[in-house]
Amino acid sequence: MTIKPLHTSLPPLPDLSLSCDGILNRRYHLYQPKKGYRFGTDAIVLAASIGAHYGTRIAEFGAGAGAVSLALSHFLPQSHITAIEKEADMVACLRHNIMLNDRQDFIRAHEGDITDLPELMKDSFDCVLSNPPFHHPSGTRSRNQRRALAHHGDEAVLDDWVSAALWALKPKGRLVMILRADRADDVIVTLREKGAGGISLQPIYPYKSSPAIRVIITAQKSHNGPFLLADGLVLHHPDGALTAQATQILSGEGAGQLAQLETGRDR
Repeated sequence: MTIKPLHTSLPPLPDLSLSCDGILNRRYHLYQPKKGYRFGTDAIVLAASIGAHYGTRIAEFGAGAGAVSLALSHFLPQSHITAIEKEADMVACLRHNIMLNDRQDFIRAHEGDITDLPELMKDSFDCVLSNPPFHHPSGTRSRNQRRALAHHGDEAVLDDWVSAALWALKPKGRLVMILRADRADDVIVTLREKGAGGISLQPIYPYKSSPAIRVIITAQKSHNGPFLLADGLVLHHPDGALTAQATQILSGEGAGQLAQLETGRDR
């Protein structure tokens, strides 16, 4: 498939086998490696969980090819997003995709390690969101290096992602993560240890009768608010078809829907 570029000169793509895939009902397109980690439902659900009241200066940790940042820029068109990615090939895809979709005025790519960010980023963001490596370190790693990094990380562990996000947030700024349900306790313990509060947990269910496979955890830096268990999102009907809410979110029409389910929060 050939996508007509909005600019005659786009940043070069890496020398990898790539596919060009549509997101949000093909409103946007992004190049990503054919093998290894590829964006999926998690990316769009994470972006849809950010409400306008979260602020306009946002950082994404581990941006990959840019699916989350592109979706977030669609849901919150006035936001200014710093998309942080460590791997050089993915940064090349990210920069290309930002300009391909004409979002360069709203999304800025930053190549760097989330555990070694510039001092100017400290205490500077209203919101940090991330789909971090969330598999247990002892689990079986994929033979594909890019997928292994996305699922297990490298030297950085999940606690490091939480710590780095809190470092980058303004006081009362919000951290939002989507991760495997069985890692939620690890993150909540770390958040409490580091003085974050106002923690909410939103389950993501594959089917109404199934256990949650993912959770979205939201917390505020330097905040003493109570824990909130928010309404969850059910992705599929028993026959496998998407639910109405999931369809709306994945098609790009569900801006802030999940954030609006966080009732009773100190805003």
